Amino acid sequence: MHGSYFQEQAQFLNGKPGLEIQLLYGEKKSQPLLVWIWIYIESWFRSTWPLSSEIVEQNPPAFGFRFPANRRVPDFLQIGLERRLFWKAYQSLIRIGWKTDLIHAQSGMDAGIYACYISGLAKIPFVILEHQVFVFHYYSKLRSTLIMDAFKAAKKTAAVSYDERRQVMMNQPACNPEVIWNLVDEGNYRIDLERRNNTFTVATILNSLPIKGAVEFLESMALVVQHSPSVRFIMIGKGADAKSTNASENLFVKKSRELGIYENGDFFPLITREKVSDVLNQAHIFVSPSIQEPHGIALREAMMCGLPVVSTANGGVEDTINSQTGLVVPVRDAEAMAEAILHLKDNYHNYDPGVIRDMAVEQCGRKAFLDSMFKFYRV
Repeated sequence: MHGSYFQEQAQFLNGKPGLEIQLLYGEKKSQPLLVWIWIYIESWFRSTWPLSSEIVEQNPPAFGFRFPANRRVPDFLQIGLERRLFWKAYQSLIRIGWKTDLIHAQSGMDAGIYACYISGLAKIPFVILEHQVFVFHYYSKLRSTLIMDAFKAAKKTAAVSYDERRQVMMNQPACNPEVIWNLVDEGNYRIDLERRNNTFTVATILNSLPIKGAVEFLESMALVVQHSPSVRFIMIGKGADAKSTNASENLFVKKSRELGIYENGDFFPLITREKVSDVLNQAHIFVSPSIQEPHGIALREAMMCGLPVVSTANGGVEDTINSQTGLVVPVRDAEAMAEAILHLKDNYHNYDPGVIRDMAVEQCGRKAFLDSMFKFYRV
C-alpha cells in the first residue's frame, strides 16, 4: 500500500523463477447505515464485485475495493458482509484471468479471516505471515475466534520475530509458526564512516504514538546531555515538525524544549527512503525505545549502516541484538537507556560496523528473505 515495506517485499518476490504475485485488497470505510444496508442487500444478488486499479499501487498487479462499516451494525453481520464481498471480489479476478495456486494473508488480523473463507470455497491452500501487534481487546469475540480459526486452518503460518511467534502460539497453540524476518534490502543501506558527525550523535526513527517511546527516549537524552553536554541526537518521524500547531504532531519538539535539550537535536518529520542511509550514517549509535515492536525495521536499517544499537526489550528487535551489536534495556526505563547510550559512547570503538551489518543482512537481507519465502510457499 502506497510504498509500504510489504509492497516492496511483493515487488522483490514478484517475477522470481516460478513465482507470480497478484494483490487483492479491501479497504474498510465508515458509511451511513442506509448505505451499509443497501450494499448488504446488493451483495446477495451479485455474483462478482466491482474492483478498481486506483485503490492499490500497480506493482505488482493489484485490484482493490471498498466495503462499508457502521458502528450500529452487529459484528456478525459485518463479518458476513466482509467475507461475502471478498469472495465475490475474488470471483471478479478469476473472470479476468487470474489463476491462483496459493493465497497469502499478510496478517491473521482480518486478512486471515478472508483468506480462510476464500480458501474453503475455492479449495486453494492459504498461508498467514503475521506482522501486526497481536492484541484482541478491540475485536469482538466472534472476530477473535475466526482469526484463531484461520491460524489453525492455514497450511503454513509464520511470524516476523520470535516474540511475535510466541504471541501467536499463546492464543492459538494448534499452529506452529516459522520465523521469517521482514525484508530489509541491504542495497539501500551502506556503511559510510566519513559521514559520521564529529560530535557523538544518537539517532532514532519513530512516531509520536505512546507505544513508540518517544518521551522515554527524550528523557534518556536529557540524562545523557547532563553527563555529556556535547552529545547530539537525531529524531526522524512524525512528531518532529517544529512548525506544526498540532501537539500530537510536534511532540518531539515540544518535549525536547521542556527538557532543555532542543538545541542538541536535529528533527526530520519526513525523509525519503533514498536519504535514510545518509541520515543514519551521521550518527554513531541507534536507539529503539518502543514498548512493543513486532519486527523493528528501522533498527535493522541502522545496523546495515554499521551502527551499534540500544533497544528496549520490546520483542521483535531482540532477535538481532547480542554483545557484538548492542544492548537491551527494560521498557520505559529512561535511566537504563541513558546508561546504555553512555556505555556505547565510551566503548564505541569496540563495535565493528562490518560485523553489525553482517548480522542484519544474515537475518533480513535479500537472500535470507528470498530463501525463507520460497520455502514458506512450498505447501
